[in-house]
Amino acid sequence: MFALMKNKNFTLLFAGTFVSNIGTTFYNFAVGWFILSLTESPFQAGLYIAVGAILQLVTTPLAGVFIDRLHKVKILVVTDFVRGIAVVIGGILIFVLKQDLYILIILYSVTAILAINGAFFSPSVMAITPEIVEDKDLNQANAFFSLIRSFQAIIGVLLAGIFYALVGIEMIFIFNGISFILSAISEMFIRLEKKVAVTAKTRQFRIDFKEGITYILNKNGFLSFLVIILFLNFAISPFFANVLPVFFNLEMQKEPIHLSGVQVAFSIGALIGGILMATVGRTLSVKRTIKRGITGTLITLGVLGILMHFMLLERLEYVMFYIVFLAVCLLMAIVNMFVNIPLQTALMRMIDEHVRGRVMSILDMLTQGLIPLAIVLAGTLLELFSVSFVLVVLFLFMVIPYVLLMLSQRVNILLEEI
Repeated sequence: MFALMKNKNFTLLFAGTFVSNIGTTFYNFAVGWFILSLTESPFQAGLYIAVGAILQLVTTPLAGVFIDRLHKVKILVVTDFVRGIAVVIGGILIFVLKQDLYILIILYSVTAILAINGAFFSPSVMAITPEIVEDKDLNQANAFFSLIRSFQAIIGVLLAGIFYALVGIEMIFIFNGISFILSAISEMFIRLEKKVAVTAKTRQFRIDFKEGITYILNKNGFLSFLVIILFLNFAISPFFANVLPVFFNLEMQKEPIHLSGVQVAFSIGALIGGILMATVGRTLSVKRTIKRGITGTLITLGVLGILMHFMLLERLEYVMFYIVFLAVCLLMAIVNMFVNIPLQTALMRMIDEHVRGRVMSILDMLTQGLIPLAIVLAGTLLELFSVSFVLVVLFLFMVIPYVLLMLSQRVNILLEEI
């Protein structure tokens, strides 16, 4: 796997995303905790996350057309520079303007800039990877990125939990901004053999976007599978975005390092799962691996919910609860890697290069489509009902698409093919 690092373009891409992802993890954790502490409102915290997600969701499929027609390296560099400058300016303004209303305006403005540029950046990384890595190394490259993301999350969350109390939210903005700028500098030196630089006219834009939609619809069972993943995301995302921060911050009244520990455990589990996939991934059936991974995710999510419910009822000692909770989070992350990595590799291989950018963008929009709504609804429910009630609702939502996944003949045929 480490032989990939001899590939100069891959090394530059890896170095840039490595630095910026650490800063982003650091930033996202700190800002989420900061808003919840500032407003003491689960709805406000959920709304903040949803606004960024909606903007990225709307922009992503449109960005995909430009990604296929413009130079991907330039997209990476420009979006990283824009994000870096915006976040640095945001940190300075928060330091100068102390009123809560102004701070919220700054936070929403920065997240809008991050979301729009992220809609161009993420699909570009996925689209450029098959162009700089040989097909035989593609699964290993995805596994490598997965390992690094886990490592980045461990570092970023630990730093966020520690530095949040030491340096304040303003300096966290500055650190993240610098990480984006360093990422852009690294990406400037990536060289592609084939350079595409075409101006996307309005009529051609519509044709290209329609071609991406048609490509997805013509894949038998593909759309059905995406709908199932969409509803799975609807159930899982609020658990991490809404429920855990409210549980540790407002219900348990703990310091942010406690939530950091949970996320670190999840990242370590993802790291272990990535290593396992990198070593045995070629021998595993995509169909069985994904189905078993989703089954494990459902079971571990249910166990986490039960543990939280008993803790709220004061039936458990906190130390014992926390140790078991971390262990289950680690296990959940391991089984989750047996879904994400083989699916990502299969998608890269089955989509033709000339439509890869727009199709990846549309896929991202479809699979992430209900997450903003789910986060806002979960925030609203947490304002009105107990954490335990919301946990039951989320679990029931996850059971429905899980049953569809296991019973759908078209989806099972698709999984056999890839």
